[in-house]
Amino acid sequence: MKINVTVSSRIGLQLLLFGVALATLCNAQDSEVESGGLQKLTAEDTPLLPGEKIAFFGDSITMQGGFIQLTDKAIKESANTKDLEIKLFKHGLNGGRVPTVLKGNSPWGSLGGSMHSLLEKEKPTVVVIYLGINDVWHGEKGTSKADFKSGLKKMVAMCKEQKATILLCTPTVIGEETEDNKLNQTLREYAKITRGLAADEKLPVCDLHTIFVEKLIKVNPENKHKGNLTYDGVHMNAQGNSLIADQIAGAIHGACKMRNREK
Repeated sequence: MKINVTVSSRIGLQLLLFGVALATLCNAQDSEVESGGLQKLTAEDTPLLPGEKIAFFGDSITMQGGFIQLTDKAIKESANTKDLEIKLFKHGLNGGRVPTVLKGNSPWGSLGGSMHSLLEKEKPTVVVIYLGINDVWHGEKGTSKADFKSGLKKMVAMCKEQKATILLCTPTVIGEETEDNKLNQTLREYAKITRGLAADEKLPVCDLHTIFVEKLIKVNPENKHKGNLTYDGVHMNAQGNSLIADQIAGAIHGACKMRNREK
């Protein structure tokens, strides 16, 4: 009987250790996507400077601004950043594409000025550009690859005029399906353009498209169109906003850290 109890205990201990190891592995895999970016950005060694001004330019995802609200909340609640008087500017254009955000208006809304005029007025120290969804989603009324690239280059040049730190973001997804999604196949090509421009201009890039696809492979085994990270296949639910906030915050952390090192 003693032997049976000892063996049983050993088996139980082995199962427990296996469970701990498995949980650790899963957390490590998740950390590839969940970077802890907000914690890094608001940590004791934050690279954010007093009076930092961060401007976000994008489409209706930026207009709804859930990920920006999460970032603002984290900055204001952290003992390390709450007294730095950091301002966040939300410039999200409903139906916005690269050309229409440059102009500052679309058939569905207005930014209250062109991108150039807003940059001159606010003089942000950091600019986050997150576009590409509507450039593809609008089909024939969208943006050609050539115009998408040239438009992004104009945006980068404007931001450089203001001596702002620039962060380019690849577009997320059009539909959460990870299989047989032609729109996302096209979107992947636009994400590649964004990454290529970032490399050419020696700028940091937050590759939201790759991050979302990798996350959806894990959480969307039924290949559903919506409901995991978005409420309609494009616009973010709480989980999607949390993921974007985490990733962009981590990328801002890296960009500002590099900026401070070069000063």
